[in-house]
Amino acid sequence: MAASQKRGNRALLAGLLLLSLLTGCGDQRNQPECGDVYKSRMDEHDFDVFDGGMARHRPTGLTVTQCAVGQRMSNYQCRGDSLKLSWDAAMTYAAEVAEKTGEPWRLPTKNEIPKILEKKCINPAVNPFVFPDLEVANFWTASKGLHQDMFRCSFYTYQGRVFCRQARDIPQPFILVKSN
Repeated sequence: MAASQKRGNRALLAGLLLLSLLTGCGDQRNQPECGDVYKSRMDEHDFDVFDGGMARHRPTGLTVTQCAVGQRMSNYQCRGDSLKLSWDAAMTYAAEVAEKTGEPWRLPTKNEIPKILEKKCINPAVNPFVFPDLEVANFWTASKGLHQDMFRCSFYTYQGRVFCRQARDIPQPFILVKSN
């Protein structure tokens, strides 16, 4: 095979790889912010909101904390600073909450998160009346990645995407869930 033909084949492969990467990524630049989609607490959504900072996602049956761990619900707002822990410390925290409350609180899995987040809006990808003041950050999930043991899965609240190559020792916020 001639050198020019090999270069052409490599260029074609590189172009196809780039095209497949670009088409696999959703363009969210034109998506509205969730605060513009949900105008009031009365807007249709998939959650039953309870007193005490919890909501139940009807389609999955998951009960979720409306605020990041470390914050508290007061007058429909999350107050205080979120607790930012490494993945191991967040998992330990959730286990301690479960033990002390007698309820199965835990971090959500990477497969549960996309089901409770919004797909039609961003910044953050949640209903602001269900999850008020949720910071735009990477939040821990309970899931391990398929890669080395030093990585775990998190979700980015801006777009709601899950990423499984997050170094497990980085302090990040998290929410808790329990199955009903």
